[in-house]
Amino acid sequence: MWTKERKIQEEMEMASSTSVFAPGLNIKGNIEATSDIRIEGDITGNVITKKKVIVGVSGRVLGDIHGSEICVMGEVFGDLHIQGLARFSAEAKMKGVVYSEKIEIEAGADMEVTLSKFKKSTSQKENGTAKKDRDEAKSTQELIKMNQ
Repeated sequence: MWTKERKIQEEMEMASSTSVFAPGLNIKGNIEATSDIRIEGDITGNVITKKKVIVGVSGRVLGDIHGSEICVMGEVFGDLHIQGLARFSAEAKMKGVVYSEKIEIEAGADMEVTLSKFKKSTSQKENGTAKKDRDEAKSTQELIKMNQ
């Protein structure tokens, strides 16, 4: 009985420490979180967390992503600023620049990227002005229009 209650408690804590953007959810704007993030919907804007980011198979991000680790199974059009491991599954589609300490790409991933070693200064550039955010979102939207 004690182990079952403890397992339920652990599952509740895990659920409350991950922000989930479900399939069918469309967000336009930047996202900042203190928790892990799982993206299954569409996000147009930058995603910033000090934790892990998962872009699920149905997930699509049009903007930059900052985090400690990332696993991409869906689509990302923008730059990644990852302190640790950047992992791309066979289903991943990525266009942009990847700044990361480590990278893992499975066979079959659709990658048009430039790879660069992560530096702390690259992760802190996001804390700019609103104009800079608008300019980045605009350039990302232009990139998407070119790809369609």
